[in-house]
Amino acid sequence: MVDGKGASMKNVSAFVRRLAPVGVASLMVTGLLAGCVSHPPRDDYVVFFDTDSVTLSPTGEEIVASAVGAANRRHISQITVSGSAGKNEDPDVLKKLADARAENVVDVLVKDGIKREDIRKEAFVPTAVEDSRVALRRVTIHLGSH
Repeated sequence: MVDGKGASMKNVSAFVRRLAPVGVASLMVTGLLAGCVSHPPRDDYVVFFDTDSVTLSPTGEEIVASAVGAANRRHISQITVSGSAGKNEDPDVLKKLADARAENVVDVLVKDGIKREDIRKEAFVPTAVEDSRVALRRVTIHLGSH
C-alpha cells in the first residue's frame, strides 16, 4: 500500500517525466527530493553518559565529531560546553562529575581540531522538562554564542 506522500511523489515524478527529456527529468526529481530532506543547521549536540561515568561512548565521540564538522562548515568559533550529572545527590560530587564530563568533551573537541580558546564551559541548569535521570547525565555542545 502506498501512503499519501509516496503517491504524490510518484505523481510528480510521472508528470515531470512526461514534460521533460530523461536527463532533465532526473535532475528535476533529484532537486525536488533534495528539498524534502533539507534541515536548518543544528546549534546543539548532546552527549549522554552512563550513570557515574565520565567516559565518552563511541556514539558520544561521533556526536562530538559531528559538532566539530558543523562548526568548521559554518565557520563557528564560539562553542559552549555545559555538563550535568543530576540533582538528587551530593551537590559537590555532582558538580565534579559534571565538570569532568564537560572537560572530557572539551578534550575531544580540541583533539578533533577546535581551538581550546574558542570553547567556553558553563554550568547546566535543568528545566522542569529535563527532570529525568537520563536527561541530567549529559553534556551539551552549543555552536555559537547564547
